[in-house]
Amino acid sequence: MPEAEGTLERSVARLNSLLEVSRALAVEFDLDPLLAMILEKAASILEAERSTIFLYDPSARSLRLHLSAELARGSVVVPLGVGISGQVAQTRQLLNIPDAYADARFNPQFDRETGFRTRSILCAPLLSHKGALVGVIQLLNRVGGGTFGEDTEEMLRAFASIAGVAIDRATLVEAALEAERAEESLRLAHDIQMSMLPRHLPTGPGLDMSASLTPARSVGGDFYDVLKVGDRVWFAVGDTSGKGVGAALFTAMTLTLFRVAATIARDPGEALSRMNRELARDNESLMFVTVFAGTLDLASGDVVYANAGHPAPYILRPDGVTALDAPPSPALGVVEAIDYPLGRMNLAPLEGLLLFTDGVTEAQNPSGALWGSEPLEVFLRDRRMDVCAKLIERLVASVQAFEAGAPPADDLTVMALRRGPPNG
Repeated sequence: MPEAEGTLERSVARLNSLLEVSRALAVEFDLDPLLAMILEKAASILEAERSTIFLYDPSARSLRLHLSAELARGSVVVPLGVGISGQVAQTRQLLNIPDAYADARFNPQFDRETGFRTRSILCAPLLSHKGALVGVIQLLNRVGGGTFGEDTEEMLRAFASIAGVAIDRATLVEAALEAERAEESLRLAHDIQMSMLPRHLPTGPGLDMSASLTPARSVGGDFYDVLKVGDRVWFAVGDTSGKGVGAALFTAMTLTLFRVAATIARDPGEALSRMNRELARDNESLMFVTVFAGTLDLASGDVVYANAGHPAPYILRPDGVTALDAPPSPALGVVEAIDYPLGRMNLAPLEGLLLFTDGVTEAQNPSGALWGSEPLEVFLRDRRMDVCAKLIERLVASVQAFEAGAPPADDLTVMALRRGPPNG
């Protein structure tokens, strides 16, 4: 009778502990503290020397050790169906192994690495409330020796059902927070990107100028800049590799360097060389930026330019449209010591330039087809004498009409400048 009473008291204590754990797990939403709590409670309530959790990675169809006192997180990967935990994950059935070393599925390597001696194993699947596999929990070695009994099996099933739902919930919360952080990162990148653009472009009797940057949903690193230095207007359009905050910060650095270089360099080639040396130095992220930079002499119409890996602009003339002869040199940030050769041309009154990033020619429609250079040239032939603001407005609208609602894959940036009075 005393033995029966002791067993009853032990069962009641376990159930009370299980209720306590259920309440505790219900209010813990952070995954790491939750897993630590599950491990600690599982070992204490179910009287095991050690407990271990493997989380299921559906993309790899494998289990990864997430927490263990002796082994580093993620250091053990078990394919589905392999070993004791792998079989439990595959079958979704509890396994009670009274003698680990007598079971062919047991891998003693973990014992050898940790110095722990596994005798008995009780292993159960962790499932979400929808029955999806979340992971596996293992109890190793019953405290006091012997094997795990049927009462412990039932308790582990109950414990695992609570823990599985809690882990699934915490994982979903973590994913939602990560998505929120990613969205905040994109908002920050957008703010950085847009805040660095010039608020006003120089205009006057001898110059018509306009520019536009339409960020993609996943913010990239397009930029444009214009500065009036003496009797020359410096202008640049660029595209930084990558997306997000990293690209936005690299773009901000490039713009800052351009503004400094424009005040001290003799010409765009020297400016790009100075910028490149700074960007390539200690560039552990291996980011790079393509830039077309030039100067326009307002009195003579002379244009001096250099090209660091960027698409060549188009020359807009009253009698037609031609691509500027601007062979690209390497992008900025790749190799420190590079000289950027100069090109020269002259813009007669009413002639202009259109600069753009590859977000224009590589715009995609829902079928994945690219807009390409030919439609851009056709558009420019038809609209080449529009005032710059109207030209850009219509060009952006044409690209977006081609995309037909497909999410843009890249930023879309255009700049137009023209000498002399605009021809409405």
